[in-house]
Amino acid sequence: MKIFVVCDLEGTAGVVDMRRQCGLEGPYYIQARKMATLELNALAEGALEGGATEIRAWDGHCNFPAGLDVELVHPACRLVMGSGDGGPQGLDDSFDALFQLGLHAMAGTSKAVLAHSFTPNIAECSVNGMPVGEIWMNAYLAGSYDVPFVFIAGDRAAAEEAKEIVPEVETAVVKEGLSADPVPVFKVAPAITLAPEKAREVIRDAAKRAMSKIGKIKPYKMKPPYVCRTTFRDPKFAERAKSQPGVKLTDAVTVEIERSDHPWVVIL
Repeated sequence: MKIFVVCDLEGTAGVVDMRRQCGLEGPYYIQARKMATLELNALAEGALEGGATEIRAWDGHCNFPAGLDVELVHPACRLVMGSGDGGPQGLDDSFDALFQLGLHAMAGTSKAVLAHSFTPNIAECSVNGMPVGEIWMNAYLAGSYDVPFVFIAGDRAAAEEAKEIVPEVETAVVKEGLSADPVPVFKVAPAITLAPEKAREVIRDAAKRAMSKIGKIKPYKMKPPYVCRTTFRDPKFAERAKSQPGVKLTDAVTVEIERSDHPWVVIL
């Protein structure tokens, strides 16, 4: 069986600081990338034990060098590199399942770690009135190819968000935010995290279990038409976004677009 893994960095165990751990100039960036890569390797081990025959991973954390250390990647895993973070490159209907690793909850989520929606400039996104983030968009894209979303690893808020989309999805919770109030992504907030070694054990076991759900979980679908709305944190971003074809301003910070083919979240 052939699986596709969407990888991000913010949902990795031990990662709690956007500036110092997730940015290129951060003093702990190399360490964070190593921890994320070892989590991918644990996922690969579990998936292989569960029957995977091919694993392809997309490094979705910004541009090169992104969120994974290619030198440390499991030899059974092929890595999609150099495609930026605009969406999973190489995902198509040849895959049997989508796995999401190191994911974070959407902006505005309480008890979350480094929650945001696509960029720090966005306060909220919705499609047909449903709040959405990166987890939803990845699941929707996979579903458009008839590929089911069967696994997620990240903080507890991300796992709960995934279950709202696909209740049967297998989850590996590696950390948990402690702040009841939503925390801006660049602010460090208290969190409880598993030790990286323990997190890898949890991921390995969950990935193996997820393989048994392939064929039992249906691909996620949402029927068109789509009304996509983005609320920015600053009016200047909404003003800039409204110049894009089909985008209209609904208030000082919110833009909207209607689509009949696929949902398109307006991102700046």
